[in-house]
Amino acid sequence: MPETATDYLSDPLFDPRVRYELSVDDLMLRTVERAKVLHAKGIVGSEAWCGGSREDRFPDLVRTLGWLSAFDISLVATTGNQQLAGNALLSHGSPAQVAAFRDEIDRMERVYAFAATEIGRGTNLMSIGTEVHYRHEDRSLRITTPSDDAAKYWIGNSLFSATHAMVLARLVIDGTDEGHHWFRVPLRPAEGALPFPGVRIRRADPKGGLPGNQTGMIHFDHYPLPSDALLSAWAHIDDSGAYVCEIPRRERYLRCLGTFSQERIFPVTGAACCLRRFAATTLRYSTHRESSGKTLLAFPHYRERLMPVVAEALALHHLTEHLIKEWTTRYPTEPITLHGRTLYGITSAAKAHASWAANTALVVLRELCGGHGFHSYNEIVTARVDGEINTTFGGDNNVLCYESVRVAARTATAGAASTTLPAVTEDGLRSCEHGIDLLEALAQRLLERWRESQRGALCRPHAGATCAVQSLRRWTAHSRGPIDDFVRHLYAVTCLLSLTDHLVAEGLLDGAAIRGLLTQRATLSDQCADQHGEVLELLDVPPALLEVPLAHPDYVRRTVAAARDTTRLLPSSG
Repeated sequence: MPETATDYLSDPLFDPRVRYELSVDDLMLRTVERAKVLHAKGIVGSEAWCGGSREDRFPDLVRTLGWLSAFDISLVATTGNQQLAGNALLSHGSPAQVAAFRDEIDRMERVYAFAATEIGRGTNLMSIGTEVHYRHEDRSLRITTPSDDAAKYWIGNSLFSATHAMVLARLVIDGTDEGHHWFRVPLRPAEGALPFPGVRIRRADPKGGLPGNQTGMIHFDHYPLPSDALLSAWAHIDDSGAYVCEIPRRERYLRCLGTFSQERIFPVTGAACCLRRFAATTLRYSTHRESSGKTLLAFPHYRERLMPVVAEALALHHLTEHLIKEWTTRYPTEPITLHGRTLYGITSAAKAHASWAANTALVVLRELCGGHGFHSYNEIVTARVDGEINTTFGGDNNVLCYESVRVAARTATAGAASTTLPAVTEDGLRSCEHGIDLLEALAQRLLERWRESQRGALCRPHAGATCAVQSLRRWTAHSRGPIDDFVRHLYAVTCLLSLTDHLVAEGLLDGAAIRGLLTQRATLSDQCADQHGEVLELLDVPPALLEVPLAHPDYVRRTVAAARDTTRLLPSSG
């Protein structure tokens, strides 16, 4: 994580405890102020996305947003909406539009919203209902929400702060629907002001989490737009009122969706960094919390629950690094607008796999910290609640798993699933590479099953096996020594156990093999726990993110010091 970003997390503006002290509205405004600082200093920004003028900083941006997710996912959601708006401008705006608006978005001089999702359609953007009508008779451009189910919903930054929104809508010219386009739509004259006449913005609250993200619901009532509202890099309306575009209508929709694929990297790095943070917190806690005269980490059952989560956290780190490499090498020659391409499939699977894995693992970490894990000041349960959104944010995970399998079916060679592998015995895996071969074989066989049956239930395990292979291959090439190898081997064993039903169904595991893997998981967990100091170094969490009571030996003193006194008497019952 860049040093400047770490320093900002220690600034009073970023005090995490204000979440539990401020009103929801004040917390939303505080989150926007935090985001403005990060944008103004160039720590985040859409120009660092692939395709931007600072795309050489893309790897650092991905890693930084991961640690910011571990700090507060609301902050990443707020910055993410701003950067998505910027990416929409860079991808779909004309040179004049980009020159006019890029700096105000990239530096967050104006707050932007990103308005794609509709309440009645969710991730089904193909059937989007919002319309922008152009009438050449008076050269007017008006946006309308034709029915309540077309209201823009969960729109971040829109409730109080956004002065503009990038809106996905259908362009209708003199009654002819020309399909999906992006529009830059003014919402209000200034931050905190009432919306313009013709724009209605209402609360999308209460939400299950992310209280700092000011989500709204937007209706447009035949609201007039400026003449340059249509982002016109690849489509425009000429002086005669004719629609000009060389892209076929179906491809316009895919072109508009290109922005979404890049955003799906951020839940992956967020999952990795959240798990690294709270695995480190729990591991530190387990070395100084005692029960029956022993530390928690001394108990075998505790080790066997904690260490696989540590391994998962490091695996997601390597999955993030794999994605970074894929994006930086493939993006220049593989336009993301072509949804059948490998980059789109890899990213879709990784987003689904990582967000599911993080949600599952955070449950374990919370329980391993007992009641302290439920205290918000230790942040674990907070991250668990907030992270729940990532399974549907940026695309529903089940849909993305289907998309990833569909891409794999187009690009993989049919009949490759017949590989013969050495069996797993009661001794477990012979090596980590043995585990990689098994996972790869499973992914191939599941793909063949899917080709034959199109069964949706095969998509998630295929994505899981595929992502595990990508993580393990990258991890193997970047091992940091014997302890790292133990953790990597533990991850391979854990992955196989999590996919036992499919491995057995494909004849890749039997009862003896499962017994061997269970024994091996316990042994590897012991080996990793015995070297917990080195494991903490592998997790490499910035100190600013370990300033929670549980991460310190004097957690009791810190918890007591943070408790609030009350001098107010209870109301009299009389």
